[in-house]
Amino acid sequence: MVLGLLGCGESQLSDSYAGVATSVTADAHCQLLAESEALVGVSPEGEAWVEGDDGVRHVLPDGSSTAVDASFTRADSLVAWDAAAAFVVGDNSLWSASVEGAEPLTLPPELGKPRFVCGDPERASGAFVITTRGLFERHDDLWLRWSFPVELLESMKIQDLEGACAGQDSLMYLEAGESLWEVRSGDIASLREAADLGGMIAVGPDIRVGFIALRDGELLRFDGSDWVSIPFDEGSVSVAGVADGVLWAAVDGLIYRRNRFDEWEYLDAPMLPSVIEEIRSYAAGGAWLVRENQLCHVEPHGTLRVRGVRPYGRLAEGSRFSVAVSGDPAMGGSLSARLDGQGVGVSGAAGAWSLSGPETLSPGWHTLSLVLDSPVDSVQRTLEFWVEGGETDEHSPPPGEPTVFWEADIAPIYERSCAPCHAEGANQTFMGSFEAFSALGALALERVSSGEMPPPGASASAPPLSAEELQLLQTWVQEGMNP
Repeated sequence: MVLGLLGCGESQLSDSYAGVATSVTADAHCQLLAESEALVGVSPEGEAWVEGDDGVRHVLPDGSSTAVDASFTRADSLVAWDAAAAFVVGDNSLWSASVEGAEPLTLPPELGKPRFVCGDPERASGAFVITTRGLFERHDDLWLRWSFPVELLESMKIQDLEGACAGQDSLMYLEAGESLWEVRSGDIASLREAADLGGMIAVGPDIRVGFIALRDGELLRFDGSDWVSIPFDEGSVSVAGVADGVLWAAVDGLIYRRNRFDEWEYLDAPMLPSVIEEIRSYAAGGAWLVRENQLCHVEPHGTLRVRGVRPYGRLAEGSRFSVAVSGDPAMGGSLSARLDGQGVGVSGAAGAWSLSGPETLSPGWHTLSLVLDSPVDSVQRTLEFWVEGGETDEHSPPPGEPTVFWEADIAPIYERSCAPCHAEGANQTFMGSFEAFSALGALALERVSSGEMPPPGASASAPPLSAEELQLLQTWVQEGMNP
């Protein structure tokens, strides 16, 4: 997981300035929760799952609610994929749940009784399950057991990434005892006790920001070796959430978010003042809040929702590129999309688009970047997803002789567009060597492809990449980032 943020300017996670730059208008609506009801899951696109004594229901961002005909009596943990599907651990079994009902999933009896799950356990690889007997990974249709201290099994909890276990870096986080553990799968597998969680409330992981926790009202992120304070001077943070590079924080009844350009914003939402008890933010850009006996949805203007692929989700071999995007029609219809740096066709009216790309997706990781330009603002979103297939190894570069190299091709791009912010001693993560740049290569490609970097307002000495330079960077990453 990449913990450094790519950007340029004064308002960074490592800086001392943390003032609220702007006030952002947001839509909000609330509904009453029954006395026994609790928010148990939120999907990456914003559908909420609520459970109580009268059963389970899912709630759409517009507030409409549908009962789920669940066969289990109580969900101990739930991973929500969308309005139609979730994986539930309940009644000592693993369930695939939808509005039509819930079906138990058969696990090998030697695994024991499930307690937590991430990823899709019905796929051949990519899922983890915590059971009464340990931590298990599904890989090539086999369940592999990880060696873990027996005394910590009762306290183990998966911190999932938008329902998935991990992103491209194959790094997953667990809570166990009072510690944060890193599980790295793939060719070079590892398990380590990474950090102390004593006295902290774990918020969760994010590819761009890192792992977030709260301690005595202070926001912290784990940088791979230690906890680092996130400056915020609007008060003591009571609860927080993180998703897709956006950090949410509540101070009593007020809500703030730190956007992808590392600026704190106050969300001006029409809600009665009340202490916020829980935040569940999601990848599409909004959040669900629990306040006393109310469930509230908050959504800044300009949210983009995607159907057909999920963040860090896995598609079957031979899957077609079939993606629909929806948003606020008032934002206009100027949506552009790129798949792995290449433009794809966009059709449809403002607020509802269909994307047309390759008939069949090749095996491996893919990056979908969306940009919606309007007279008011520019909205951006990036999703990564994996396609299964053949003998492809998700952790290895594709075969073939390399054509793009750091010294000859990428270093000049760094000097022209990145060095003003990322040189040694500058105000951002150092990227001026092959080792430093390659560590962030995939993230750098994602952010320059989406137009996030160099950031708007950066100095004229940091111009955006040309189409030719973007293609070079994309090829370099795909070929394995050769020196």
